[in-house]
Amino acid sequence: MKLFLLWLAIILLAMAAYLVFLWWHPRKRSRFQVRLTSHFLLFSLLPTVPLIFVVSTLATDTADVLLVPEVESALVKAIAALKFQFEDTGTRFIQGVKQEQVTAELLSRWGFDYYAVWQKQTDSTRMILAVARDAMMPLDSAFQIKEVWGQTGSSLSTIARSDSMLGYCRVWSPRSENEMALVGFALAPEVLSAKEQLTQTLRIYNSLSLIKERALKDQIIWGAATAIIAVLCALSVLVARKLSHVLSRPIDDLIEVTNRVAAGDLNTQSDTKAKDEIRQLVEAFNAMIRDLRENREKLLVAERLAAWREVARQVSHEIKNPLTPIQLALYRLKQRLPESITSQEAVRESLQSIEEELASFKHLADEFSAFARLPRAELKPENLNAIVQTTARLYEETSSGARLELQLAPELPERLLDREQIKRLLNNLIKNAMEACPRRNAIIRISTLRADEKARLEISDNGPGLSPEARSHLFEPNFTTKRGGSGLGLVMVKRIVEEHGGMITVHGEEGQGTTFVILI
Repeated sequence: MKLFLLWLAIILLAMAAYLVFLWWHPRKRSRFQVRLTSHFLLFSLLPTVPLIFVVSTLATDTADVLLVPEVESALVKAIAALKFQFEDTGTRFIQGVKQEQVTAELLSRWGFDYYAVWQKQTDSTRMILAVARDAMMPLDSAFQIKEVWGQTGSSLSTIARSDSMLGYCRVWSPRSENEMALVGFALAPEVLSAKEQLTQTLRIYNSLSLIKERALKDQIIWGAATAIIAVLCALSVLVARKLSHVLSRPIDDLIEVTNRVAAGDLNTQSDTKAKDEIRQLVEAFNAMIRDLRENREKLLVAERLAAWREVARQVSHEIKNPLTPIQLALYRLKQRLPESITSQEAVRESLQSIEEELASFKHLADEFSAFARLPRAELKPENLNAIVQTTARLYEETSSGARLELQLAPELPERLLDREQIKRLLNNLIKNAMEACPRRNAIIRISTLRADEKARLEISDNGPGLSPEARSHLFEPNFTTKRGGSGLGLVMVKRIVEEHGGMITVHGEEGQGTTFVILI
């Protein structure tokens, strides 16, 4: 037991030193591994060490109680008593018939089966008397009297007789100085069985005693207990090390990605391969980064729109302030100039150019004003097809030569819409399409379609299309592909779509027309 306690103390000190080493190790996950290893050691050793101690103590005490010397002494004495009983019976007969003539009848009275006498001569021994109760004397051919000459002893053996095996006891003893007598008699099967059981029991007991002495001497039981505890500690360390690596690797990766996100990099993602709850954590973290990126983009767009709305309000104000006096001055100038001057082609063209530029300025100021004053959408149940048809009628008789084609889905349900803002959206997209298309063979197609719980609105034209670079900047303020454009029309269209909780995309390549797809 002392050796066990010594080794247990050594193992625990080694584990404590290992945990201290891990705790101060520079790796980030070392302290997590310390906690995990400590829990594994506690859960494995707390129930196991007392159990192993109790079992080892019981095994040692049981061996001490069961394998006591008194048991061996009792077995030896029992076998010796049987042997003495056999030898005493035979010796009394041998000594009692020295002066008598041994006959079969005498053997029968004593219960013996045979009797023989050997006499020692100069250089040999010779049997001088042999009497058997049966016709054939049941002597064992392997028995040699000269090997036991001068001794008293006995032996048990089995002899075949009448299709059965009988137990026999053979007793030899000196009859005189030069003579040895041998007497044999049959034994009851119970006696022979008892003798064999005692002998077998003694043999087993001796083997167990040898094992006990070896175990107690070499501390095998306590050594095995120490080995089991050492194996449990090693397994706890290995499992904790493996598990901490599996758990901390994705966490370390998440920490690294978090630091990049904190530094402002929202385009990063965690590529850690994990399972179960860790995988769900990684997926949730990546989803959070995507949401942050989208929210940042929306915030930037909102900030830019707010800034542009303020700029648009100021620009509209600054343009309108001098615009009215200029228009009045031009009107007065035309009224006061003589007809001889106004009829001149150069003057007429100059005045017309001024009027056109003033109209362009007024249109630009109106666009800036509309962009700055765009209110929040007031959503009511409306029929999108009806709004499309009403807006399209305004362009049936135009000088642009463009042809409008309507492909409206009849099963389209009512949607929550702001009627005026949807009309403004349609007007802006239809005007853009007309300005982009050539004068002849211009086709503008407006279609509606049900898309699950949303309505799909498409406005396409057969104009020159857009380059990939133009498509990427199309919804940014101050970007325009038209001469004299304000770059705010499509920004306002996108804002209207977003006010309705929808999404707008643009498709088409250069030379293949343009298609705006709106889901609201």
